[in-house]
Amino acid sequence: MVGEAKASYLPMVNVHDSDIEIGLFPVPLVLFPGGKLKMIVASAQDQDLLGRSLKDAVGVGLVLSEQQIWANEGSVDDAASTEETRAQSHPEIASVGTYCEILDFDQNAKGQLEVVLTARQKLKILDAYEDLSGGLRAECRLLEPEPSIPVGPEDELLVGILEDLLAHPGVAREARQPRYEHAAELGGRLVELLPIKNAMRQRFLELSDPLARLTRIERMLDEIQKEKGTSE
Repeated sequence: MVGEAKASYLPMVNVHDSDIEIGLFPVPLVLFPGGKLKMIVASAQDQDLLGRSLKDAVGVGLVLSEQQIWANEGSVDDAASTEETRAQSHPEIASVGTYCEILDFDQNAKGQLEVVLTARQKLKILDAYEDLSGGLRAECRLLEPEPSIPVGPEDELLVGILEDLLAHPGVAREARQPRYEHAAELGGRLVELLPIKNAMRQRFLELSDPLARLTRIERMLDEIQKEKGTSE
């Protein structure tokens, strides 16, 4: 189990384009590379997973729980009680998630263990299993980073929408100063914060072309606007 002392930033092992075995956290949300999340880790099994990751100086995997795909329709910032909303037994999980580094951990005012994660790159789960303590581990393949394509003038509308979302008081402090100079970053932050279903978020995550993702986001927003206009 993870100790009570606060930890400062812990550098993880350098992993690129390789297979890796890590602890896995099925959660009711989708986090894109570059995204940050503060999560409560309540169960002894998951605290053991976290402690092992810290000991081995390796990150953890964050993956959407299939049981939660339609149950949670909010944004990443609705996940303050992520651990509490997980199924009692290990759920079915999506096949693509994100590899996350552990930035910090501490006990909150209620004595609960909180961990701050930042997503580094997408991963594909090859095999998942329970370890001896009941925690979920997986053999994963780290996927190639998406191409770095700068945001252009044609993306000003989407940038404006993202900035409006970031200004909302409900957005967690960890998420309020993101980078979105590149198309992949802009698309990822929008998908995390827009009020859409997790199934849609997962489909956006599995796209490998950041420009195609932005195009689909624009199309989705246009359709939402048309539906809103029709209903008024």
